[in-house]
Amino acid sequence: MHLESLIDELGGFGKYQLCIIPLIGFTKVVMASSMMMMAFAGVNPGWWCESHDESSNTSSITLANGSYKNCEWNTTCVRHFDKGMKTIVTEWDLVCEKQWIGNTIISIQMAGVFVGAAIAGHCSDAYGRKKVLYTAVLLNTILNVVTAFSVSWVMFAVMRLLLGFALGMMFTVNYPYQMEFVGRRYRSLVASLPTWALGVITFSALVWWLQHWKWLHLASAATSAPFLLGWFFVPESLRWLAVKGRLVEARKAIKKMATYNKKPMPDTSILELIAEEEKVEGEKTKSYTYKHLFLTRRLTKKTLITGYIWFTLSVVYYAISFGVKKLSGDFYVNLMTIALLELPVMPAVLLVASIFGRRWSCAIFFFLSSFSCCGVAISNSLAPPDIKGTLENIFAQLAKFLTISAWAITQALTSEQFPTVIRNLAYAFQNTVARIGGVLAAQVLSLGGKDDLTSPFAAMGVLIFMNGVVTFMLNETSGHALEDTMEMKITKKLSDVTEEMIPLGKDIEGNVEDKPAAVTGSNKAHTAGDGDKAVKENGPTETAKNQKDVMLPDSDEREEDTLSEPARNLDVPDAEGCDPDRANTNGRFVEQKSETIEIEEHDGDKTNKDGYVKVDDH
Repeated sequence: MHLESLIDELGGFGKYQLCIIPLIGFTKVVMASSMMMMAFAGVNPGWWCESHDESSNTSSITLANGSYKNCEWNTTCVRHFDKGMKTIVTEWDLVCEKQWIGNTIISIQMAGVFVGAAIAGHCSDAYGRKKVLYTAVLLNTILNVVTAFSVSWVMFAVMRLLLGFALGMMFTVNYPYQMEFVGRRYRSLVASLPTWALGVITFSALVWWLQHWKWLHLASAATSAPFLLGWFFVPESLRWLAVKGRLVEARKAIKKMATYNKKPMPDTSILELIAEEEKVEGEKTKSYTYKHLFLTRRLTKKTLITGYIWFTLSVVYYAISFGVKKLSGDFYVNLMTIALLELPVMPAVLLVASIFGRRWSCAIFFFLSSFSCCGVAISNSLAPPDIKGTLENIFAQLAKFLTISAWAITQALTSEQFPTVIRNLAYAFQNTVARIGGVLAAQVLSLGGKDDLTSPFAAMGVLIFMNGVVTFMLNETSGHALEDTMEMKITKKLSDVTEEMIPLGKDIEGNVEDKPAAVTGSNKAHTAGDGDKAVKENGPTETAKNQKDVMLPDSDEREEDTLSEPARNLDVPDAEGCDPDRANTNGRFVEQKSETIEIEEHDGDKTNKDGYVKVDDH
């Protein structure tokens, strides 16, 4: 029995899960507020230079005409910012020669997310999911408070780096921690909960209400703090407890689950067996590393393609999210509209995927998103002024909706390209590349100048268009059984690179034997001479007339241990394909040429009469 079977026996998804999942999953609401903070904190609300009128005896401040956001103003400029909102731009005068700082802080934050995600994976395996998650929630609460009292933009940047680190930890642990409490049938339901969208909407509402970067950080801390109470109610992951052999705690968690779900207490004596199974599975997983993602040409191609897709999605999604400040019209309306567009993503995804399948659905969303990004670029350059802003907003919001829709399907399509034994590694690699995309997203916004939308959206349009193209190089996974293992069949072929001389068979006295040869084990023919002198290897023993024995030494029958228990066949070129000038029948040697290895991956879950499907590595 596996742990999933035990959880299914306890109800799969009952009252216990209804209490536990929100305490874990809704930490993502807090994550969204902290992650998207710079969408508001980096806004330049507009400014003017103060006008000094020496003839006036009044002390009132007037704003110089023509000085609005004019960095070329030819006199000393004492800036006065629009008082509608307080951001770090207004706090530390981050305009003109300092305007690069805002986008750089976004990149610094996303670099923190990258590091936090990388470290959290190892920590969650070593110390448990619970400790990592609630450590991240605690850090998020404390750091938001400290950030609110930053005294310089340098201090603020350092605090955003640390906040990004905490967010990366939460991102890594949140999803698998939830999945380890629910039955297999309910995982898709839990994964489809719009917690991130709710978080972005909550953040938009707080921005509209508070309009001050300090109060927003304090509000994020206030919404984060209550989730710390989950420490006293949420148990450690059953899987982690079983793997670590902490069976007493595992039994307590199972008993509580059975009580809440009103299920009979299962026989916990099988926990020892489950613990042993989980340890074995864990050891199997540890035997695979990132190098296995690049083990064959086919796997390398899939790894690079899926990595590029995730990278591009991250660039486009975060560039549009952080770039809402560049759109025309009311900032708060734009922010809330973009947030609300994330709610209907799952229904749209389910509908399109049920009609077209995962691969075509991804491609459709990618191409439409690309056209929408190009629509923003074209509108910014060519549209009449009276409708320019409206068109930019419509296309940008449509691009955001299509991008997040594509990402929802991509998560399933890309992870299912890989066998089970390396699927988690592939998912981790894809997330890592996505974090790099997040780091570069802010720099994409800097292309073309402060108010230019043409260059960044044109670049995003090209990037995501290529996503649609390379998607067709992946396999459709909808309705297909997934690969479980990486067992491979390695076929050796002889080529024309190097030569190894193999002696013909001899008797005890050293004389060449002139008797029929018996060769077994392969399904090809190897020419040892001209005329009828050929040895044919075809499974059963066969006789070659008038032919010297060809005896392959043991050293040439070496086994490739690249993967677990590979099946091997020795392929020898056809007689008709051999070069007669290079064959030697009068001497006592024939040539064995260098090997090229052809790898076929076997999938025990896919259905043919033998239970295997041949996948060509080309």
